[in-house]
Amino acid sequence: MDLSKMPLFQMAQTRMQWAAERQRVLAENLGNIDTPDYRAKDIEAPDFARLATQAAQPVRTTMTHPDHQPGTLDGRGTFDARTDRRPYETSLDGNQVVLEEQMQKVGETRSRYMLAANVFEKHIKLLTIALGKQQ
Repeated sequence: MDLSKMPLFQMAQTRMQWAAERQRVLAENLGNIDTPDYRAKDIEAPDFARLATQAAQPVRTTMTHPDHQPGTLDGRGTFDARTDRRPYETSLDGNQVVLEEQMQKVGETRSRYMLAANVFEKHIKLLTIALGKQQ
């Protein structure tokens, strides 16, 4: 069984690769915290909602009884979330790296990486149980 072809594992792997690359970029930002005119960099997260939608098979609701009401919602939200790319502040020398902002992003990225790693681990355990190889 090739786990790399399963959509869940592909998304977890993509999330972990993104988090590792983002940590590298954030570390570079922190290394240049005193460099004049340095602009903080960041990496946009892949659109995991789009990836999940592409990987998922559509499921239609079915009326199992004539008295049931048919479903009408398509499951999409009504809001469009966008990331604000303005820096928190700019120092007098033009540097836009803010220690607190970068550390918050590092913590957020760590949490996302750990979540993906835990999803990966739990589904591996689930597959081993399903195959009858409990440990």
